[in-house]
Amino acid sequence: MALPRTLTIAGSDSGGGAGIQADLKTFLSMQTYGMSVLTALTAQNTQGVQSIHTPDPAFVRAQFDSIATDVRIDAIKIGMLANAAIVREVIQCIAALQKEHEVPIVLDPVMVSTSGSLLLERDAIGTLISELLPLCALLTPNLPETETILQSAGVTPKATSSVLAKMMASAQSIAQLGIPNVLVKGGHVPITHDDLQEALQDARVSLPLHTDDEAIAGFSDTSVSTSRDVHGTAALSARVERSERSDIAQVLGASAFHAPRLDVFLAHGPNDVRLLRRNLPNVGSTSYTVDVLYESATQHTTVFVKPTISTSATHGTGCTLSSAICAAHAHGHPLRIAVAHGLQFLQEALQSSVEDLGKGPGPLNHGAYVMPRGIPLCTARCGAPLTTKLIARSWHLWHMYTRHPFVARMCDGTLSKAAFVWFMRQDYLYLKHYARVWAAAAADPACSPDDLRDYVTISQASIDEIRLHMAVCERIGIPRDELDRTEESRTTMAYTRYMMDIARQGILPLLVSVASCAFGYAEIGLWLKEQRQRHATPTSALDPSYEAWLDEYGGDGFQDVVRSTLDMFERCAARVMPSLEETEHLQEIWNTATRLEIGMWDEAIAQGERTEGTV
Repeated sequence: MALPRTLTIAGSDSGGGAGIQADLKTFLSMQTYGMSVLTALTAQNTQGVQSIHTPDPAFVRAQFDSIATDVRIDAIKIGMLANAAIVREVIQCIAALQKEHEVPIVLDPVMVSTSGSLLLERDAIGTLISELLPLCALLTPNLPETETILQSAGVTPKATSSVLAKMMASAQSIAQLGIPNVLVKGGHVPITHDDLQEALQDARVSLPLHTDDEAIAGFSDTSVSTSRDVHGTAALSARVERSERSDIAQVLGASAFHAPRLDVFLAHGPNDVRLLRRNLPNVGSTSYTVDVLYESATQHTTVFVKPTISTSATHGTGCTLSSAICAAHAHGHPLRIAVAHGLQFLQEALQSSVEDLGKGPGPLNHGAYVMPRGIPLCTARCGAPLTTKLIARSWHLWHMYTRHPFVARMCDGTLSKAAFVWFMRQDYLYLKHYARVWAAAAADPACSPDDLRDYVTISQASIDEIRLHMAVCERIGIPRDELDRTEESRTTMAYTRYMMDIARQGILPLLVSVASCAFGYAEIGLWLKEQRQRHATPTSALDPSYEAWLDEYGGDGFQDVVRSTLDMFERCAARVMPSLEETEHLQEIWNTATRLEIGMWDEAIAQGERTEGTV
């Protein structure tokens, strides 16, 4: 297939972090063929802009015509335009091209550099607003640029009580100037957890970022009207919108919440998972970056919420995001999905940004996407990229598994004894297969001495788990010989045979098939330990068998083994470096194993209800 052809009309950054340099790197990383029309030359580095040279507007047209008469352009990004004469020349070029074929255009209104240098002369702003905006599909201003545009147009947005409310109001106000869609970027003003809560409550939404409750007041996945007209148009529209939401959530690794004419996508990061949180005091990020997309045609607002990445290397973020959205458009993605791809690219480029390039703020790492990697690089800011991705893209399943009623009832003492007995019998059988899978990992020809040591350690931990089960079963009246005569249930059989089948596919699929169990029980152990401390559950209120189970998985011994397992898992992923297609298969394995974990507890509760009082 031919690469989509993308064009940047922008200034040059001699430091390489912004301008056409950032645009072309982004185009390449997102598998498009990038071309450029230079509107200005800048002498700049990480410390600022020292000088600007603008070419004759006729030369700008010559560059554009040279490309347009030879190459079909699939999407255009417009950045720095410098002055009114160049703005007018670009308008004429774009208008002529749009008459030949419709081209999506993303306009990044570059006005002032981060260091304070004026990059668009003030007399050009009015021309840009009145004549260039209506030719574009999307405008991507940051907050200072938003204020400049509205002031220049003589528009005063209504007063609001929060940054998010201001962004939403500003996006709608700018859209009234003739641009179909506006993405107001919030990177200049990260929002704290409390501010985000307050802002979303203003929009009649309650988003519990620091709790385990996924319920959102005022939101549901059935908020889109499905009333059917004679042609079924409304029902079809609802299905399309739900499909698009699902696609966006998958791209971002996000949970999606919906209300009339409003969507919120909350992207998850390593701090949202207790297992990956390490020594941080709270679950969830303490700072969020919020971007607001407003679509004029549908009067629909989409709020993208992402954990703020702590880095000083942010030079070129605006150029990079607009170019990434442009590239996604060139691939044929609809607007909102193109924006999601752009935001995800930006997150990963920020995550591995170059902090030590020069004396000032460094640029993003546009090369983070150069190879079609299934998982991003392992960095200090995300030490478990594969685990994070697997959990983030199966968040609902992960939540159902790690907060299952079985473990919650065990913690508060309300789990029926019959359910516990059923589970302990079946889990004894499961653990024997679990240990065999780790033995199969040790037999893999690619196994290094370090891997072999890790696999033996994990196998020994599995044996210790089996001994715990036998001891607990003895305590509740199930001797060893009776335990060995336990008949394997259909759910247990499905799970164990699935693991054994996956073990033949290679070392990384094998590890993923057992990781859901290991990492899930570690997460559960930490969560239950926290719940018991928070609610001060007296030991006397719990069955001693339950107490032993809770202590085992929340204890340091098991947690240390799983942390070693996690490090080994990520080292293997970095070594194998799975492709995008391979990662999709790993996700399927993870999701299946997680569903099977849920199934074992569902079965235990169901069997407990049937046999309660007979055990």
